[in-house]
Amino acid sequence: MFTFDVATATSLVGFLSILIACAFRGLHGPALAGTPGGQWAMSALAGGAAALLVAHSATLPGYIGTIADNALSVVSLVFIHRGTAMLVGTRYSDRYYALWVAAAVAGFAWFSYGQPSLQARIGLVSAYRAAFYCATLLMLIKRPGLPAGTRYLVDILALAAIWSLVRLGAAAFSGEHVDTFLAGGSSFAVMVSVGGILHVLVNAFQFRLESEKIRDELAANAGRLQEKRDTLKTVVAERTAELTRQATTDSMTGLANRRYFMERGNDEIERARRYHLPLTFLLLDIDHFKQINDRFGHPAGDKLLQVIAQACQSNARNVDLPGRLGGEEFALLMPETSAIAARLAAERLRRAIATIPPELSGVPHQVTASFGIAALKSYDTSMESLVARADAALYRAKDGGRNRVEAA
Repeated sequence: MFTFDVATATSLVGFLSILIACAFRGLHGPALAGTPGGQWAMSALAGGAAALLVAHSATLPGYIGTIADNALSVVSLVFIHRGTAMLVGTRYSDRYYALWVAAAVAGFAWFSYGQPSLQARIGLVSAYRAAFYCATLLMLIKRPGLPAGTRYLVDILALAAIWSLVRLGAAAFSGEHVDTFLAGGSSFAVMVSVGGILHVLVNAFQFRLESEKIRDELAANAGRLQEKRDTLKTVVAERTAELTRQATTDSMTGLANRRYFMERGNDEIERARRYHLPLTFLLLDIDHFKQINDRFGHPAGDKLLQVIAQACQSNARNVDLPGRLGGEEFALLMPETSAIAARLAAERLRRAIATIPPELSGVPHQVTASFGIAALKSYDTSMESLVARADAALYRAKDGGRNRVEAA
């Protein structure tokens, strides 16, 4: 038949405390020592060791059940207070902790061998518990901004402090005489169990608080990582867009550069062939551009190139692709456009260039351009073929007097 005695009660408390210490270890892994959870784990371990020592004190030397176990109980209280001080950022002194433990050891030794009294030892342990529980409770109450689980720890600390005061009063005024701790009956075992379980619950709620703290830190870190990830993603996208722009755009004019223009042109040729659509290529060259550079300098020539590029861009449709193929040579790829429509567009662009005012072009006389256009034929297999035919038409326009449009 199972009997609930002091040895059973203290063994249960000891095993529960050690389980909580192991849980703290699993929560933190190797980074346990310098954390509040590390201190609380030591508290649970010391409390569990104290309980197991007293449960088996009948087979151990006498000072184990009178001094060592009680000293470990006080050490457990010290780690509770020290860990909470770490949590809330309050200063603490290991010197004072050592003095408290030394005073406790002296007290337990006196009440074990100087003036033996089990009730005095119980009262001393209860007084220490009440003092440390209350001190820990005050630290938590005074510190705002702690995780939500703090309120549960506050409640159990208050309950444990009250129970410790009750035990202190019972030890001071009870007329019951018990020579050894393990000799107490069922009521004594219940009293021991309640006190031990409350201490275990303090450790358990500290574990919960530490878990919430770690969870909140992980959530905050996850938020910061997500923010950094989004920032990095934006930076990468912007950098990629910039690199793409640099790789596909002429730096002087902002139009498509030759390489990108030819790649897009070949894609448009394939699309035109697949869907049997017209496609026309327009090539223009600024008349007498070398003379402009020689007379007015390269800055004036650069400004003129930019103005011509703006004219090409302004006279192009959304589906058209304007580009600079090199030097003073510009091009316009016109998908789904017949040769007749392309010639009309070239005439509009030619007139637009011829009417650019000197104050805008930077050249104190009229600027003109010659044009060559080539519509896609069945024998045009690539952009090189279109460019060659448009270039031949462009030379005819120059030979014919410049400032004109010729078709291949």
